[in-house]
Amino acid sequence: MVMTIINKILTILMQLMWKVVRPEDLELGDHVYRYGWYGLYSHHGIYIGEGYVIHFTQTKSQKTIFPSLFKTSYKQEVSSSCPKCGYQESINCGVVKTCLNCFRRDGKKLRSLHRYEYGWPLLRFKFARRGTCTTLLNTKLPRQVVNKASELHVDNSFGDYNLINNNCEHFATYCQTNYRASERAAFFCECVGKIKEAEEWTVKKLLQRN
Repeated sequence: MVMTIINKILTILMQLMWKVVRPEDLELGDHVYRYGWYGLYSHHGIYIGEGYVIHFTQTKSQKTIFPSLFKTSYKQEVSSSCPKCGYQESINCGVVKTCLNCFRRDGKKLRSLHRYEYGWPLLRFKFARRGTCTTLLNTKLPRQVVNKASELHVDNSFGDYNLINNNCEHFATYCQTNYRASERAAFFCECVGKIKEAEEWTVKKLLQRN
């Protein structure tokens, strides 16, 4: 029992360290993400150079199925704006431009950065952790990716944040591919669908017995 728990913890730790990239190794237009809430979710954005990221955050008219999860994973104790980029979580909403530290910050901690990967073969993708890669191809030049992210930031024109239909991964993949896609949201919906199917099958069997 103890060894099983230890193995699970080690597996999670290895997953969280997978594709870790140092800030100095980031390249223009990279789709980056960091983990939060003990690794149960990830936050995505586009690196635009010079230590800045454009990413999609909760909006004032936010409509998520788990709103409390995205209000804050840990209570933000810093109420003042960032001295470097001016970002303030309670005020700046939607598509925002922040420094790397603000993007990485999860409560008092600065999380590791990870690079999202494109063009994975389907078979390999099936065994990958959702929210780390996609089968979609990215044929854009880095500058085109940055220009799209900057355009959406200037206009703040990516709509209302929604965990399933319009989240930060949707934003980053859209900048890269022109397709709004979120593998973690799709996986969640798939799991919910399977649970519903199992419930319906169970109810059907119980009714047949009666």
